[in-house]
Order: sequence, then structure tokens, then C-alpha cells
Amino acid sequence: MEKHHIIVQNLLLSVLLCSLLTLAVFASAQTPPKRIPVSQFQLWDGQQGTSSENDPIVKLMREDPTIQVTTWSGLTLPGAGGRTPLMMSIAGQTAPDMYYCWSHIIRTDIQQGFIFPLNEWIGDDSNKNNILDDSEVKWAGWKDQPALSRQIAIVDGKVYGLPTSSTNQMGIIFRVDLVRQAGLDPNKPPETWDQFIYWCQKLTDPARSKVGFALPSYGFTWLSWLASAGGTPVIQNKISPTTGKTFKFKMNATTYLTTDAINYLPEDAKEDLASVPSVWQADLNSLAAKNAVEMYHRLRWQRWLKDPQTGEPVNLTMNEVAAKKVTLPSGRELTFTEEQVNTGMVAVIGGASDSYNWSKELGSGNLAMTQWFYNDLAGAQGNWGVNPDLLGVFPVPAGPPQKDVNDGKPNFPIIQYQRHFAVMTEGVARRPKAERDAIWKVMTTLVSQGASDEGIRKQVLSGKARFVDPRDLVRLGFSDYVNDVPPSLRKLYADLESGAAKTCTEPFAGFWVTMDSALNSNVLSLVSSASGENFDFRTALDEVNYTANSGTMFARPPEELLKYSKVAWIIFSIVALLVLVMVGLIVRANLKAKGASTGNPAGVFYGWLPWLLLVPALGSIALWGYYPLLRGVIMAFQDYHIVGNSPWVGLDNFINIFLNPDFYNSVRQTVKFVALNMLLVFITPILLSVLLGEIPWGKVFWRSVFFLPQLTSGLVVALLWKLMYSPLKNGLFNQALYYFIKYTHISDIAAFKPIDWLGDPNYAMVATIIPSVWAGMGMGSLIYLAAMKGIPEELYEAADLDGGNLWAKLRFITLPQLLPLIVINFVGAFIGTFQSMGNIFLLTFGGPGKETMVLSMAIWLEAYSNLRFSTATAMAWVMGSALVGFAYLQIRILRQVEFRRVEEV
Repeated sequence: MEKHHIIVQNLLLSVLLCSLLTLAVFASAQTPPKRIPVSQFQLWDGQQGTSSENDPIVKLMREDPTIQVTTWSGLTLPGAGGRTPLMMSIAGQTAPDMYYCWSHIIRTDIQQGFIFPLNEWIGDDSNKNNILDDSEVKWAGWKDQPALSRQIAIVDGKVYGLPTSSTNQMGIIFRVDLVRQAGLDPNKPPETWDQFIYWCQKLTDPARSKVGFALPSYGFTWLSWLASAGGTPVIQNKISPTTGKTFKFKMNATTYLTTDAINYLPEDAKEDLASVPSVWQADLNSLAAKNAVEMYHRLRWQRWLKDPQTGEPVNLTMNEVAAKKVTLPSGRELTFTEEQVNTGMVAVIGGASDSYNWSKELGSGNLAMTQWFYNDLAGAQGNWGVNPDLLGVFPVPAGPPQKDVNDGKPNFPIIQYQRHFAVMTEGVARRPKAERDAIWKVMTTLVSQGASDEGIRKQVLSGKARFVDPRDLVRLGFSDYVNDVPPSLRKLYADLESGAAKTCTEPFAGFWVTMDSALNSNVLSLVSSASGENFDFRTALDEVNYTANSGTMFARPPEELLKYSKVAWIIFSIVALLVLVMVGLIVRANLKAKGASTGNPAGVFYGWLPWLLLVPALGSIALWGYYPLLRGVIMAFQDYHIVGNSPWVGLDNFINIFLNPDFYNSVRQTVKFVALNMLLVFITPILLSVLLGEIPWGKVFWRSVFFLPQLTSGLVVALLWKLMYSPLKNGLFNQALYYFIKYTHISDIAAFKPIDWLGDPNYAMVATIIPSVWAGMGMGSLIYLAAMKGIPEELYEAADLDGGNLWAKLRFITLPQLLPLIVINFVGAFIGTFQSMGNIFLLTFGGPGKETMVLSMAIWLEAYSNLRFSTATAMAWVMGSALVGFAYLQIRILRQVEFRRVEEV
């Protein structure tokens, strides 16, 4: 019996063991393979399970289950800080594996060490000629990439990106229906600048608030006009190794035969300079550049009227405007009144105030044309509120030929063309080889022609085939839809294919983002501002170009910095000695004050315990206050990079800022800003406190009224005032000014023109300060009111007996008694104002021109827009060193002030 029991037990154990083995085998068969996460940013907007089955990435993940593509997301910041979260994530090693990098920023990101090179898959530059020859290429797809894209992506023989499959194109978008209503043919768009001005005039009707063209003042949109004038924003200098002569090539040049050079002469020998390194240089003040800005000036300031008989526009000179008559080409003399004269035929977008909503106006029919990306036409209904069937596109018309530009050869209509890149972040270098290969597989899928074709198919199937290149429709089997493409768009694509129209791109060398902003604020927005008619834009372009080639867009040559090195070290030593003396005086004053105190109050322990209790506070101050300060000292002497090495450069950062004219302008504007701030923000609370102390009734009510703005955040206050500063006629301040003139009759109401409070250099600085006055004077006045309660009433009674009036009491009693508090507040407010830029950041961003570009604003832009943290830190130390003396003054004053308690407020 026992034997049978053992047999049964062994049999059950065997069955159990077999079951467990079967389950293990089954479980192992069902366990999905280990997946490799590949994160991307802005390259793919789909997610598995929700995207189309034909989506290339969905197909890839279905075919290769080991790959899992995810979308990286981080904090979102508006405006100039839009890329900051991505850059900070790269520094913190939490970045995505790939991201979408603009063509005009990729070389900046390469210089900062953000991007991982792709040579392990594409091939190596074996012969060290800084390009990849066909014999060196391992990935066949590289040979199919556009020549310009390959040139942009290669730096020192390293390939840093693959051009994406999609492109962005910018031209002139117009309302077909409005063009027909004006008697123009939408199928025959303007081909020259003069014809374009004619169209703008025909489409403009000031009496009905209809505008012909929304003129963008952005630097990158102006590039199309520069190219249509025959210019280029950047040139490449190449020195011939045989003759030593420097040849200049346009920015987008991909072949470098001397015969293709801008300055080629017939006697020059033909030579191929492809292997010679390019020395890049900004060319923003060329004759073509000045012609392009002059076109902006004509669009904004041309005086003209409509012939009452024919309805045709008639251009006027200033003499004809003054005489109020003009002789037409037909010989007929036309007389007119001042009210019939129109100034310009555009609305301005992108200026300092930037309040014109062009998309809304285009949808409502109050705007006929604008310059923007026509890839967005497919979403015009949802984004702009206009039926896409009513829209057409044509290139920026060709500028007039000039003898000094292209040797007088005809210029071409221009479409701005942008093809950006997919890049890997530097963190990919820390991934294993198998994972890097998976990332490469995803990247090549994202930039493949199949990905582009899938996007086109989706557009066609969603009813938006009319905005697709007809050649792509035919290639993908959608020939039936070709006739749906608007004639203007078909002509545009045909002209691009035949060469009748050309393309231009944004600069990919140097810090173009900086110069884009500089062109806007220092030139274009000033030409189009209310006071821009007499603005000297030619000199302004010279200054912008000098700044660009003096360290802002392109670095100064090392030999130029070396010339100033010795003098710089002498000056630095003197300044450092002065700062140390001031710090020594502060320490000495504190020690002297401590030594002057005598006695040991009962119960006070002077041993180790107080210091032990202070350790957390001191540690926190050291960590968050003095450690960043110490790091800032080091950064100022480095070429600091967020990623990678930061080499020591000595005083080069300080030399650069002192050689930069913009730095001195920032100093001047800072002094102006501080002076106006102290005049308005500091004095106003004193005057208000005196008034609040003298009012006979409603004291609590009025104090509450003036204190309420203090409860509102600074951001809300600034945005509220920005709305009130609107340059349009319905802006609050312009309406108030209009009715004031209307009812007081101080001037002719018919001649009233709205003021661009934030876009006019005459008003911008004060306009940024007034919100601070409004928001802060309530709190300041209450502080002075409290101090006034400590002034003995006997002094005022004695003044009354002596016959003293209000002014005498204020001058001889109130102000002398408040003087210690005024001095303390003055020193603190003075130092704080130097560092203040909140209102400027939100209202003008340093514009118009350089009018509100104070040092603190310039430091922010240099650090977070240009990513030149070392230069920004050097500027901050210059400003901080100048304020050390005021800190010493403040401490000296505080030691001599007697504080008293006021019982009643």
C-alpha cells in the first residue's frame, strides 16, 4: 500500500512538473520582445493605435516590434523662450532622442554641442576635405538629398542632420474675390515692384478701412524682398590659394568656380575653390538691401490719391502734395484737397506694438494681401476664418535691375523656401549601438519620401488637393485633381520648375536669430512706425551690418581681440582693485560697528549654539545665492556651453562687449530708464502721500483706491496697459485723446492720427514706465504716510502760528523729517531699477529700434535667445560692479538712521 502511495505521489509530481514547464514555455512564447524606446520632438504627431495604418512610423513599429516611438513633451514657454525647455532638457540629459531643428539654427546647435553626428551610418570624411565625397558615402540616401541641405548639415566633415521630407514656402497670399472686385486679374499677378504697388493701391480704400497689403516687419520675411532685389544676407569669402585674391559667393552657393563669384572679373583665371574653407560675412547693408528697405518705405509712406474721373491711383511727390495739384501723363491737371491724399497702402504687422490681427482682417475682407507661408492655406478656414477657395498665391515680385547689383541683370520673383532637419541629440552617444541603430531607423523613416507622400495622400483625401504641388498629384496618381489647383498656384509651381521664379532661404551660418530681431527692431519696424517717414534706414542698415560682423552674428577674429588684450587686463585689474576696496570698506564698517557695541546683555549666549542654529539659513544662502555668483565669475572668463567643454578665453568676453556699440547704447538707455523711473516712480508716491494726508474727507476710500493696483500681478498690469496702448483708433488712450481734441478744439480733429505709444521712439520709454507708477505708487504712499505720522504735530502748529502755508510746511518740516526714509528708499529703488525689465520685456521687448534696450534686457537676450551665456555674464558683472558703490552707500546710510515706532497710522 505504501509502495502504491509513493508511485501515485511521484506521478502527481511529474504531472505538476510537466504542467509548470508547459506554462513556462507558453509564457515565454507570449512575452513580447524587449522594446527600444525612441523619443522624438515635433517630427511626428501620431501615436500608435490612433494614426493611419499607412503612417510610415506605425508601419515601422508593426514590422519591428522592438521599436517604440514616443513623443517627448516638456514645459511650453511663449515667444523667444520657446526652445528653452528643449535646450535645458539637453543640459539635464532628459532630452528626446531626436528633434525638429530649423535650418537657420542647426549650426548654432552644433556649435553648442546639442547634436550627435550621423557619420557612423552615412560615412566618414576620410580625405578631410570637410565634405562627403560620393566614394565616402555608405548610406545611399545621402546622395539624394539637395546639395544646399547637405552643405548646411556638414560642419568639419561631420554630418549633423537629415533634411525633412516636408518644406515650407512663403509668398504673397491674396483674396481672389477682392482682386476681381478691384478690376484686377487674379491670374496675372504683379511681376515687378511697381506693379505690386499698383495692386496695393487698387485694393486699398481708406474710407472703408480696407487695406491692400499687410506689411510684415520681420527680418525673415524681408529676406524675400532682399532676394528679389538681387541681394543675399550673407556672403562666403574664399581666398584663392594660387592668386591670393578673395572671391565672394552668395550664401546659397553650392559650386565655387571663380566664374560664379559675385566679384568675378574677366581677367581672373577659372578656378574651383570648393575645398577652400568659407569665411562668412553679413551683407545686410548692400545696395540690394537698401533698395529692399526703400520698397518698404514706399509701401508705408507713398503719397497718392485716386483720380476722381478714372479711379486710377496717382502717385504724388511732396511738392505736389504741398501744391495740392498734379499734372497727369495725359496733360490734364488734377487739383485735390488734403483729405483726398492717402499715405501708404499697407497695415504693419510685427512691429513693436504688433496689434494688427492680419488673419482676422483677411477673413473679414478688410485685407486683400499678406506675405506668409502658403502651406497654411489648407487650414485657412479654421485658422483664418476664410474659405480657401477664395485664396491665391504669387511670388514676391522682382525688384528693378541695378547696375551695381548683378551687373544690371534682371532680378527674379522670389519664393522663400525652408527645408528643416531631423537631428539626434547629444545624449544618443550614451546609448548602446543597437539602440542607436534603432534611432537611425526611425529617423530615416521620418524623412523618407514615403512619409512625405503619406502626408500628401491625407491632404488629398481630406479635400485639400487644391493646395498640393501638381507634380506630386500626377506622381501619386491624383491627376484628376490637378485642375482643382488655383491657376495662380499652378503658375507659381511652373515658374519655379522653369526657373522663371527663384527661391531664397534664411541664413544658416552665424547667429541669424539675433539679426532677424535686430532688423525688425532697428530698421523695419522704425521705417513703418508713425515717425518713420524721415528715418535714415540706410545708416541704420550700416550699423546693423557692422554689429553683425563685430561679434553679434559672426565672431571677431582672434587677432583683433589680441590687440586689446593687454589694455583689457590693465583696466580689469584696476576695476577689480576698486571693487575689493569697496568690499573691504563694507567689511571694515561692519567690524567697527560690532566693536563699538559694549556690554553683554543678560541672557545672551555668545558660544557655538547661535552659529549652529544659523547653519541651515547660511547654507541655503550659500547654495542659492553665492554659489551661482561664484559660477558666474567663472563663466565670464569662459566660452561657456551648456553641453560639452567650456574653454577658458580670458577677457575676450569683456573685450567683445566693450567693442560692441550696442553695449554702449544699452548703457545709455539704462541711464535714461533709471532717471525717468526715479523721477516718476520714486517721486510720485511722495507727492501722493502728501495729498492723501491733506484731503479733508474719504481718507480710507482714497487710500484703498490707490492701493488696489498693488494687489494685481505685474504680468496682468503690463498686459492690461498693453491693451490700453493699442495704436488703433479704438485704443483706450487714442480714443481719450481723440475726444479731448474734439471737445477742447486745441487742434484740427480732422488731422488727428492715432499714436503708436509702444512703437514710436518718442513715447516708448515713458510708456513702459507709467504702468509701474500706476501699480506701485499706492504702496509707496502708504509707507510715507506712516512715516509722516511720526512727525510731531507741534512742528506744524508752530508753522501755523508763524503764518506758514502748505508749501512752507512741506519744504521745512515734512521733507526734512522724511529725508532718511527717502534716502533709504532711493538707494534701494535705484539699484532695483537697474535690474528691472519686466514691463520692457512684455511691452516692447527692447524696441522700437534700441529705444528700450536696457542692460538687463540685453543680458536676457544674449543668454536665452543667443545662448551666449558667457557674454551675458560678463555684461552682468559690468553692471554689478558699477552698483557695488551704491550698496556701500546704502549700508552707510542704514547705520545712521534712527528707526522709531509710530503708534497710529
